[in-house]
Amino acid sequence: NGMLAHFNGVLRYVNGKYEIVVKSATDTFGLAQSITDDDIIGAINVEDAGQKGTYNSVSVSIPDPQNRFKARSVNFFDSTYMRQDRNVPKKGNLKTPYISNYYNARINARQYLEESRKGLKVTFTMEPKGLLLTAGSLIKLSNSRLGWSNKLFRLSNLTFKEDCLVNVTA
Repeated sequence: NGMLAHFNGVLRYVNGKYEIVVKSATDTFGLAQSITDDDIIGAINVEDAGQKGTYNSVSVSIPDPQNRFKARSVNFFDSTYMRQDRNVPKKGNLKTPYISNYYNARINARQYLEESRKGLKVTFTMEPKGLLLTAGSLIKLSNSRLGWSNKLFRLSNLTFKEDCLVNVTA
């Protein structure tokens, strides 16, 4: 799992086989499945991790091939997040032993920082069309009660029930 994270990968189990896919940061091609109030059976449960585990800067140490593979520090900072945190530094450290390229390390640092700021977790039960979803994919969730319109979530777990309904965690 550690190596997958370095290369933006997701390992998922589909139809009795394991698949490796690259997770996209956005719905670039408009492929995310739209889920609305009509698809959801019952209530949506929302968990907010709050400020715990959120960062406004990330430090990555990489083995630098230009310096005999000695450690080189790569830092990524987001001033918008710093303002949101009332200028209180929240530093995260990311370990990437398999990355030795400065630019790839910055991409991973930015992604790690962005993911730390998205602490919402939703769970709900949906109708049988949920059988077409796959873990690791993005969904666009719209819910009138929560005031969400096409809010992006990444599917983390799908449980298919005997009655053809699907429990979704994203």
